[in-house]
Amino acid sequence: MARKRTKRKKKKPAKRWFSFGAKPAANKKTRADKAGSGRRIVFTVFALLCVLAVVAAGFVLLDRYVQKIASSGRAGPLELVDKPEWFNNELVQEVHDAAGGGEFALDETVARTVAENLELVAWLYDIKVQTTSSSVEVRAKYRRPVGLIRRARTAYYIDCDAVVLDYLPIEELTIVEIKGFSARTIPPVGNMMTGDDIAAAIKLLVVLETMDRISTPQAPLLREIASIDVSNLDGRRNRRNAHIVLYAKDGTQVNWGAAYGRSARYVEASDQEKVAMLYEFYTQHGTIQGIVKYIELRNPQEAVPRPTAP
Repeated sequence: MARKRTKRKKKKPAKRWFSFGAKPAANKKTRADKAGSGRRIVFTVFALLCVLAVVAAGFVLLDRYVQKIASSGRAGPLELVDKPEWFNNELVQEVHDAAGGGEFALDETVARTVAENLELVAWLYDIKVQTTSSSVEVRAKYRRPVGLIRRARTAYYIDCDAVVLDYLPIEELTIVEIKGFSARTIPPVGNMMTGDDIAAAIKLLVVLETMDRISTPQAPLLREIASIDVSNLDGRRNRRNAHIVLYAKDGTQVNWGAAYGRSARYVEASDQEKVAMLYEFYTQHGTIQGIVKYIELRNPQEAVPRPTAP
């Protein structure tokens, strides 16, 4: 018996529903990209603002610096006020090097800095520094050397206060070498040298220098003196020999004798008589060189002095 064909019902296609609340995955990625792009824009703007702030601050500081320079004037040189004539170019350069150069910004801090730097220069003391509209002015007292000393083939100067100075050629001054002092070492530059023999040499050189200014300013006697020997001070080597001896440049010996102020103790001519005899000889002959082998100043020409207690 034949089977009846059953008709299959065709399946209706499924209905598609659309929702506005949900988005596909592709839309989510687009949203993330937009958010990242926004953050980059914000960061870039922030960085630009920071750069602009730094630049603005730089302009402010630069403006303040320019105003500071403008208010203080231009850069100017170091000026040594009332510098003595003998203070030559080499010594001036030494001061400039110690100060920090030749040109300085004329602001309110430079005076203190320069003054502190110049404290290291032994040639100057009692230093005062101030800035003007055109220069840095240095007012100071100057140490003038009166003697030259040597140790281990190294030369130094020494002033009237026995302060040690570094050696530089100074043609404008007559400087006598001091020999025979007992100190084995010389203190650093800027320090005082001790020793009764050094003090005795300085005292006599200052006396002769003063006498030169008074009696023979045009032709100082000290120009003919090469050295002063204090090795026998107070007769520590030989009591009969002169305690202090001056040597002229040609080798002529001037027997000064006891240290200045001690003549009476050793029954010698007074200091005043010694000075008078020496300068009388010098003015009579116009020199102390080439006339006699030695000039004796110890023997009194007037009354014989009485010895005094030490």
